[in-house]
Amino acid sequence: MCVILVCPKGVRPNAETLLACERANPHGAGVAWREKDGRIGWIKNLCADEVGQMLAEVEGEAVVHFRWASVGGEDPLLCHPFPVSGRAEAKIYGTARKVLFHNGTWVRWEEGLERMLRLGRCGEPPGPMSDTRAAALAVRCFGPDFLKTLPGRWALLDADRTRLFGDWVRWHGMMVSNTAFVRRAGPARTTRRYGRCDDGPREQLSLWEGDA
Repeated sequence: MCVILVCPKGVRPNAETLLACERANPHGAGVAWREKDGRIGWIKNLCADEVGQMLAEVEGEAVVHFRWASVGGEDPLLCHPFPVSGRAEAKIYGTARKVLFHNGTWVRWEEGLERMLRLGRCGEPPGPMSDTRAAALAVRCFGPDFLKTLPGRWALLDADRTRLFGDWVRWHGMMVSNTAFVRRAGPARTTRRYGRCDDGPREQLSLWEGDA
């Protein structure tokens, strides 16, 4: 399923919301934000606790993604986001002019990648591939409106704005790509295979605590 949370300045999901997102999508999280120079910073392969720590440090808008591994399998490098660049580099952290998040599946991504390579629009991207990484290449090649032709929900960040594609839900002051995570609220251990967080059982909090 995956889930994306677009968090405006001053609006942040509480700890229980982040844990619920992680329980529903346990294969790694990522965060992106705007740097002072206008570039987009990102870091991924995080657990819920680390996401909360990052959000506390970001002053402006931030976007969060929790991944359910599908295309490409479980791989820290395939957590979101991906930079919109000529190689859509699969890196754990970095900065870029634009980055892309996805909730959904682009089934025909391999055909799209083959077409871009055949037309010479991009180079062969090294490392693991996924449909979202291929889509980041496609946005670089064909422009943001290409996302309107693809299934799912997309968030595209640049220096000036965050563009959302697909059907989104306004939830507690945030835009979210779905609310399936809500039913996963409750005490549990983090189950993510990768990363550094495993603090044991957590006290149950109200899912709504601290939300606008």
